[in-house]
Amino acid sequence: MINNEAYLLYSALCYERGHCRRTQHILKVYALAKLLGEQERISTEEQQILKAAAILHDIAIKYCKDNYDGDAGQEKQKKEAPHLVNSFLQEANYLPSYIPRILELVVKHHDYDAPKDRTLQILMEADLIINCYENCQSSGKIRCIKDFFQTSSGKKLFDLCVEGIKEREGFS
Repeated sequence: MINNEAYLLYSALCYERGHCRRTQHILKVYALAKLLGEQERISTEEQQILKAAAILHDIAIKYCKDNYDGDAGQEKQKKEAPHLVNSFLQEANYLPSYIPRILELVVKHHDYDAPKDRTLQILMEADLIINCYENCQSSGKIRCIKDFFQTSSGKKLFDLCVEGIKEREGFS
């Protein structure tokens, strides 16, 4: 079997060993990235790449926390992600031609100011929306985050997220 997405997702969830926040984060970013990719009509190949990157986008956090005295900063994640991503993708029988692209998305998904293509943009938007839901951002931070959105479906869902947060927190 090639590009075994279900196996990849299962492996990533098992790797997290039941960690509540990281497990839920993987599932939410995966689902939202899949939806945004479909809404934005990216190609089938890019959709497969996007979903794999969404599953693995934060895979280095656990490794860094375990091996760097709890420090899972972005630079450490970028350093450790390649060997983890390669291992997970090879185990799930991903096409070797897909692996560099998936790794690129994982490593760059927090590089908001760097040039990005459409698939990376969708991954970033999915992660930002989920992070907002999970971390209740201040209104100033929300305005700053909104500037990163470029896709029409991502913008709409982000606006709905902000409205939901305001309503939940009692803001007008």
